[in-house]
Amino acid sequence: MRAKPDEKSEQTTQGLIGQPIWVQGGQGDWLFVQTWDSYRAWVQADHVKMLDGEVAYASAGPVAVIRELFADIFAEPHDRSEVITKATISAELELVRAENGWTEIRLPGGRHGFVRKQDARLVDKDLAQTIWLPDPRKLTETAMRFVGVPYLWGGTSPFGLDCSGFVQLVYHIQGVTLLRDAHMQASDPRAMPLDRADLAAGDLVFFAGKKPEDKRITHVGMMQDREQCIHSCGDFGVIITPLDDPHYQSIYQRAVRMRLDTLDPGGGAPRD
Repeated sequence: MRAKPDEKSEQTTQGLIGQPIWVQGGQGDWLFVQTWDSYRAWVQADHVKMLDGEVAYASAGPVAVIRELFADIFAEPHDRSEVITKATISAELELVRAENGWTEIRLPGGRHGFVRKQDARLVDKDLAQTIWLPDPRKLTETAMRFVGVPYLWGGTSPFGLDCSGFVQLVYHIQGVTLLRDAHMQASDPRAMPLDRADLAAGDLVFFAGKKPEDKRITHVGMMQDREQCIHSCGDFGVIITPLDDPHYQSIYQRAVRMRLDTLDPGGGAPRD
């Protein structure tokens, strides 16, 4: 998804398979849309499946939620079959049936495919679900799965992540919706400011630009413990860095702890 309706425009975020978007306008072959996390951007019209008047894809009934970083979607239920696409962790796909070690799903375009049963967990959205808000240990365990994933500006998947996309994905896998960009996450009214001495696993830390006089929030990471931060940075991708690293000390701005008991536990855009 791009900042302007032009293939050469900056990529600002990504829409992943199965995620809903809401069309708010258009220009030529482009649509101006709002994503599940309330972000707005431009996307090519032929990259989406329009569902005007229909129930949003995978919003009701049984769904398969991808649990691996990557899951192959096969044309037939066997390993030698053609791989027709890939889905990434937390993708929700409409379930047809599960049997003999394979889960049959219906893709957003209508085509059926098969994913290995162990690669997805099955959820029925028509049934009441107990939502366990994540504890710090679960957040840090999830974050560690992405160490080594390359950096990608505007990236939101294991194919490539930017700093805020990484933090958002980690929380989303644990059932919590965060806003998209670092400065949005820093100013979220649901976030409690923290003294640096009170940092703990799962807390978010924010950094400014490379110049000392630049105080704009441009980078975010998540604490692994009281001393180390896991984050996606442009030179290395997802890595772990001591918070007292001289570079990050010089651009450190603030820290927050998300009030998990008050966060939207789902994945839909706020109604307002």
